[in-house]
Amino acid sequence: MKHLLCALLLLVSAALRAQQAPQTPPQNTDAAQTAADDTYAREIIVRFGAVNTLHSRFTQEKHLTLLAEPVESQGVFSFEKNPARLRWEYTEPFQNGFLMDGDKTYRLEKGVKKAVKGIMSRNVAAQMLVWLTFDLKTLAETYDISFFEGGVTLTPKNNDNRLLDKITVWFAKDNPQALSEIRLDENGGDYTLLKFSDTQINQQLPKDAFL
Repeated sequence: MKHLLCALLLLVSAALRAQQAPQTPPQNTDAAQTAADDTYAREIIVRFGAVNTLHSRFTQEKHLTLLAEPVESQGVFSFEKNPARLRWEYTEPFQNGFLMDGDKTYRLEKGVKKAVKGIMSRNVAAQMLVWLTFDLKTLAETYDISFFEGGVTLTPKNNDNRLLDKITVWFAKDNPQALSEIRLDENGGDYTLLKFSDTQINQQLPKDAFL
């Protein structure tokens, strides 16, 4: 759970390459690239803003420098925009996670939810919600964002006590509103890789998603 909250989540974009004539000066090249990135960023905001519900399975691989093989777990998450609700739950090899329902946050233990008090848990859950729904405007307040073909790199702006060195996000090739992978690199060389599958956008969620 703690690794997940540090890890997660979230979120976003594919790079547009600015076209340039051979005689274009270097400073204009930079301006063209910036304009292309801004245009694509606006497109991403519109694209992910149209997501009202989200349901996906995930596999989490924890790569530790001290271990030859990654520690793997699997789970599922569901999101609903209105009202704001998010359920993130591991199903294998253990069963736990968390549920955020409006202004309430719960810890999940073997499918049973238990109320969690404290602003810290609430803030972490809210941050995960931003990552998973790929709220680019909010992400830009905390991260420096650089685009590449098929994804984006998020680098924390504040170096004070930061747990992650960078976050790399890849978009699903077959669904422009879905993420395929997220990699969270820690300062010491360890990293977490999240792989998403069976993603359903704006479809009916399981009846027990937020119970």
